[in-house]
Amino acid sequence: MKRMILLIPFVGITACSSPEVPAPYSTRRPYAPTGRTVNVELTAQDVRWEVGPGAIYNAWTFNGTLPGPTIEATAGDEIVVRLTNPTTHPVSVHTHLVEFLQQEDGADPPSIAMPGQTITVRWRTRYPGTVPYHDHSSEQGVRRGLIGAVVLHAPDELRANEHVVVLSDLDQTAFEQLPGVANPRTGVISDAGTYRGEHQYMHVINGHAYEDAIPAFQGRVGELNRWRVVSIGVEVHTWHLHGQRWYDTNGELTDNIQLSPGMYNTFDMIPTRTGSWLVHCHFPNHMEGGMMARFEVR
Repeated sequence: MKRMILLIPFVGITACSSPEVPAPYSTRRPYAPTGRTVNVELTAQDVRWEVGPGAIYNAWTFNGTLPGPTIEATAGDEIVVRLTNPTTHPVSVHTHLVEFLQQEDGADPPSIAMPGQTITVRWRTRYPGTVPYHDHSSEQGVRRGLIGAVVLHAPDELRANEHVVVLSDLDQTAFEQLPGVANPRTGVISDAGTYRGEHQYMHVINGHAYEDAIPAFQGRVGELNRWRVVSIGVEVHTWHLHGQRWYDTNGELTDNIQLSPGMYNTFDMIPTRTGSWLVHCHFPNHMEGGMMARFEVR
């Protein structure tokens, strides 16, 4: 008696096979120009930035915050950035993925704003996603805090609870004050803050370090959450969410992504478990240095 062998074609598991985990937020399709212009005013400001209790950083910033303001547009828009520099050092603004002229690149004159100068650059957007913007005029600019995120929405994207995450690394010699460390100018150790080891406050999430200073991210079970993560420092980082999972751009189920300096990732996920979940970089010395926060899921 002959046996019949039924050949069933293999079909790979897709994002649709797990209803609680959405497909990757990615597209190769460029969007046509919208005819809209988004005007952005950036002013370089040197400020004393509180990274956490007792940790005061001599920061170079856009608009007085570290990171600078999130720039938002829809893919197809033109972004016009007017950069004013009243400081004593050069400043520029460079970004990724969008289209611009060579003279608007931020790496060479005339796209570098010298002290007392104002310049204008134009970015033509085509693709959705999240990218960093940052100073490109000196080696110090990024580490001192001249960084931010550009959020480019897809015209047809689903509405989501959005989280912008900027991972960066600070220059420990540029701190005016650190807990448990003597001020090099005065020799005085401040009573403020808690000493956290030799890597303290070197690695930050959205300009702050540790759970007591980084505002917790908020979400709800069953709600679409969109994470927009950029890494713009000098170290390789990961972004790891405890208790949750999503599909990466390769279609693999994950709960941790790796980003080298200047890299970025946008992904959608739906929380499935309530709780106060740890989110952090998975390098141990980066956790010790401050890259630890909370994702509060109700």
